[in-house]
This record gives sequence, structure tokens and C-alpha cells, in this order.
Amino acid sequence: MGTGFGYDACMDQSSHTYVHRLHEKLERPRFFVVFVSIALLYIAGLTSGLVEDVLDNETIVRVDGWLVHWLAAHRTPAGIRLFAGISLLGNWQVAVALLALVVLFLWKHRRTAAMTLALACAGSEATVFLGKAGFGRPRPPAVLAVVQELDASFPSGHANISVALYALGCYLLFRAARSRKARALWLALGCLLPLAIGFSRLYLGAHYLSDVLAGWAVGCWWSLLALGLFGYLRRRRTVSRAAQSAVATAPANSG
Repeated sequence: MGTGFGYDACMDQSSHTYVHRLHEKLERPRFFVVFVSIALLYIAGLTSGLVEDVLDNETIVRVDGWLVHWLAAHRTPAGIRLFAGISLLGNWQVAVALLALVVLFLWKHRRTAAMTLALACAGSEATVFLGKAGFGRPRPPAVLAVVQELDASFPSGHANISVALYALGCYLLFRAARSRKARALWLALGCLLPLAIGFSRLYLGAHYLSDVLAGWAVGCWWSLLALGLFGYLRRRRTVSRAAQSAVATAPANSG
């Protein structure tokens, strides 16, 4: 029992250290500039049509089609009810309402976290909108789907918001948590919610696998971009204040 506790504590500490190091890297000017450049290139590629070559890839199309048919053949009424409920978490009405509540709650005492979440959600949803408009990929056949959606399929908005809102929100709570159990809880939820929401879209026949993977990618890029941007700005403010303080105390020290 003592060994298990020590192992859990070690794993929790290592995960916390890894996340902290990643966040520190995003706050460094050089790393931030490189990351922003890569992110912008990715977004430009997504909206300009470079990803269309991927969607035309025979292997990806074959896997997409096979998985849609396999899931349709193995659905159960209980599974449909379960994943329809999970899928609701990614609906735009629920996401907008939740985001508004969280931002209002955080605005007074944790404004940076609120702006990080708002930027990630707004930027990623704009990218998803452009991707859907640019590709116009049809949804899976209606005969294989449980839900009928009116917009295009690629990339998945539900998968995107599962990362930009839920995973990023859990990460911010993970950073703010003080106890080991709370950090473990938010870390687990930050991993499980995107997986559950993304799979719910596959199970219900609303998306192909490549749609969900692209949605997760968009959410990840914008989450990291928002974290890096506000971390970088915070570090600049800290350095500026330290420099001003040094200049202000210099005459007193010399006198």
C-alpha cells in the first residue's frame, strides 16, 4: 500500500513538473515566436486547402469509412443515450453559456485565465468555421448516423471545443489546485473529456475519425497559443516592473 501511494505521488509530481516546464517554455520569447509561427502556418494551411490532400488520401478515407460502418453496426440503445448526453457538452449553446459563466466568474481575480480561455475558444472556433466553409466535406451518410447535422463535417467543432474549453479549463484548474488529489482530478478530466466528446461524435455517426482528429488539433494549437501569449505578456510586465523598480531605487542607493 505504501508503495502504491509513493508511486502515485511520484507520477503526480512528474506530470506536474512536465506541465510546468511546458508552460515556462511558452513564456520564453524565442520559443513563443517559433510556436506562433508554426501555429499560423498550420492555420494558413488549414484554410488554404493543403489539408485537402490529406482528406483525399486513400488510406485515411478507407479508415474513416470502415469506422463509421463498424460503429453503426455495433450501436446499442443504451450507448446512443449515453453518448448523446456526452455530445451535448460540445453543443455551441452549452459551450457558449459555460464559457460566459466561467469568464465572468474568473474576471475579477483571475483575469489572465479568463482571457486565455476566451481567446482559445474564439480563435479555434473561427478556424473551425473557416475549415468547414473551405472544405465543405459532407457528413457521414444519413443512414449510418443517429443525429443529423446541417453544417460541413471537417473539422469537428465538438472535438475542438472539447480541448479549447474543457481540456484547457481543466489545465487552468490543475495549475490553481493545491492538493495532490485535486490536481489528479483535473488532470484526469482534462484527458477524459476530449476523448469522451470526440468518441461520442464518432459513435453517433456525426463525424469521421479525421474530422475529430483535426478538431482536437485545432483546439490544441489555440490553447497552447493562448497560454503562450498571455504567459509571455505577463513575463514582459514582470520584467518591466522589475526594471522600473531598479531605476527608482538606484538614486537612493547611490545617495
